[in-house]
Amino acid sequence: MSLTARDLQKIRGIGDVLSARLIEEGHDTFTKIVQLGESGLKSIKGINPKAITDIITQAGQLAAYEPGERDKKVSALKESLNRLRLSVQSLTTVASERFSEKLSGKTGRKMTESLVSFIEAVESIEETTGKKVKRTGKALLKAEKRLEGLADAGLKDLRKGLKKAKKALQRVHE
Repeated sequence: MSLTARDLQKIRGIGDVLSARLIEEGHDTFTKIVQLGESGLKSIKGINPKAITDIITQAGQLAAYEPGERDKKVSALKESLNRLRLSVQSLTTVASERFSEKLSGKTGRKMTESLVSFIEAVESIEETTGKKVKRTGKALLKAEKRLEGLADAGLKDLRKGLKKAKKALQRVHE
């Protein structure tokens, strides 16, 4: 997607004239500016040689937030949320099979509460998936890591793991 001269001016070191020159030469996206590299930017008339590395760095950061990239990241987050939901469902099944006699009474209620609160945390993340993409991604990775190996854990460790995974998800909203 081509950018306007105004969009290119988000980079410090690129003004009206330089943005127009970049667009004339076909370097109309942040990704293309990064791909140009130092030697390519040096060939453009009017660019400050001392600012070239800074311009490439800024263009790289802005390229990560181009609309297409953001949509890809959001869809990856949604896939990760679905995997997380499936892993919790399989954990529930395994726990109910392994601890069927222990899950009656107070212990069963506590386990159910832990599962329900975790699912609620996943649902609250699903509602705000498009916002705070980077923070949400980190939280999902942390929650997935917390859930790893819980299928073989004891009942107490299973509840602790669910609680820690839930806290990781809740930190997105802080």
